[in-house]
Amino acid sequence: MNDPAWTLICGAMVFFMQAGFTCHEAGFVQSKNVIAVAIENLLTFMITVVLYTFIGFPIMYGETVFELSTNQIPDLFLDMMFAAVSVTIFAGSMAERTKLSALLVGSVFASALIYPMFGRWAWGQAGAAGSGWLAAMGYMDFAGASVIHMTAGAMALAGLLVVGRRREMKKGKSNIPLATLGVFILWFGWMGFNGGRAEPSQAGMVFFNTTMAASCGMAGALLSNLLFRRKGRYLISIFNGVLGGLVAVTAVSGYTGIMGAVIIGFAAGVCADWTQVLMEKLQIDDIVNAVPVHLTGGVVGILLLPFVCPHSELITGNLMEQLGIQFVGVLVNLGWTFLLSYLMFRIIDKVSGVRVTPEEEEKGQNIVEFNDLYSWEYYMEVSSYEAEINEQNKVLSQQSRLLAETEDVERKKLARELHDSLGQSLAALKLVLKMKTDKSQEKALELAENSISEMRSILNDLAPAGLKDGLGSGLKTMAAELSQLPQLTCSYRQDGDLPDFDETQSLNLYRLVQEALTNVVKHSGAAEARVWCRTEEERFLITVEDNGRGFDAARQRHGIGLDSMRERAAMVGGTVSIDSRQGEGTKITVEVPLNGR
Repeated sequence: MNDPAWTLICGAMVFFMQAGFTCHEAGFVQSKNVIAVAIENLLTFMITVVLYTFIGFPIMYGETVFELSTNQIPDLFLDMMFAAVSVTIFAGSMAERTKLSALLVGSVFASALIYPMFGRWAWGQAGAAGSGWLAAMGYMDFAGASVIHMTAGAMALAGLLVVGRRREMKKGKSNIPLATLGVFILWFGWMGFNGGRAEPSQAGMVFFNTTMAASCGMAGALLSNLLFRRKGRYLISIFNGVLGGLVAVTAVSGYTGIMGAVIIGFAAGVCADWTQVLMEKLQIDDIVNAVPVHLTGGVVGILLLPFVCPHSELITGNLMEQLGIQFVGVLVNLGWTFLLSYLMFRIIDKVSGVRVTPEEEEKGQNIVEFNDLYSWEYYMEVSSYEAEINEQNKVLSQQSRLLAETEDVERKKLARELHDSLGQSLAALKLVLKMKTDKSQEKALELAENSISEMRSILNDLAPAGLKDGLGSGLKTMAAELSQLPQLTCSYRQDGDLPDFDETQSLNLYRLVQEALTNVVKHSGAAEARVWCRTEEERFLITVEDNGRGFDAARQRHGIGLDSMRERAAMVGGTVSIDSRQGEGTKITVEVPLNGR
């Protein structure tokens, strides 16, 4: 039995580790689950204190709390804090998608049966049936690398396999300063964790070994990350290395010297980093990395114990014999803890379900489990913003596609017009210049002036001036200009306000009407043309109608641009319909639905 005052001080330091676990977990969960993580830690701590005291402790040591002397109560307090650490670890690893009820049931079994039973085998005094049988074999675990940490890590692994991955993986949003604060608090508390199992006279060496192993664990994990992964995630490696080194040295901190702490810490850091990589490849979603830190760190500490401790400290006095016993202890811990925990979580899943619904996971457990008003308001605000942003992204994507298609069509139109009009004029000019007469010179000058006029007309048409004030203004200007042609009257009618089309959509609709009226001028022989714009039942309509000779639309497709008109209409999500009868005129209708805009 240690000095009661010393034991109480160390127990208080272990109690403070709960703050460290809470900060560490809160640093890696999304804000919508931070409150849930904190309250879960409080609730599981309460369950552990009560159940371990009245059920777990008697199982582990064969005495009830009522049989203890006053000087033994500090030992109960320290053991109670150990049990609370073990329970907190597995609960944190399953955060963000596990029902609170499942975690609380798991903490009941962990504190009342799973943890104390293995503790009975490894730490219990031989005497009662089954008590201390591993200890009687010579099994060594100074402060609980296997009893506490491997147990927690194995429970975490079992729970993770049952509950599965989060649907929404938080990447790049961790609160690293908060997680770092948690690591420092845990590091501080760990000195009491290991020191509580030592005599006060050993405290200096135990504290030194604990700190040395944590530092070397960080170095090992960082080196592993740099050598094998080369870039990224080194912050997670650092955290895993520190905590993995602390777990591993827990097995030997009172037995080994400085070099033993260096070796075991470095090895645990490297192995924790490797385990993290393996977990990612297997897609096992461990938020706080309980498996790499506590399960892997515990195994490393227990199995390396015979190699880093002086032979005089080994219970068997023989390295290989001690290694065999340590290996048996690891197998017993994994077999008992993992299998029973997996069965427990499977039963919970069948009875009430382990995982929250997808909708609840999206909202966050601050809201689902604790009805947190501020989290609900934040969720509604973020959901609204996300919906608005997604809608804007959809519109921008459509506009970008339309703009690219429009630019391509405009380039082809420009090339065609330059070839048809300007090219013909220049070809004629070249022919006339070959004629060496006065009349040919006059004709050449006329053709040159016509070419320049054609070029100006084409270039000016690239950005119709009337469109600066909107589609309606552009169409009205077009109709007015056409009315100046001899023997043609063109009118424009607009019913109500036009939809708020962007520049690219307006240009495409303008071109559609322009092409339709060009056909009227070139092919119809009409004396009158009408352009009519209106909105009807969530659709925008433009009708171009003339009283010309008409044509058979089923047969005559080329030369009047029907295919290009349909392609341009499709670019704005619309359609073109044509109603034409020979001798009765033609009506072209462009229809653009508005409900998808």
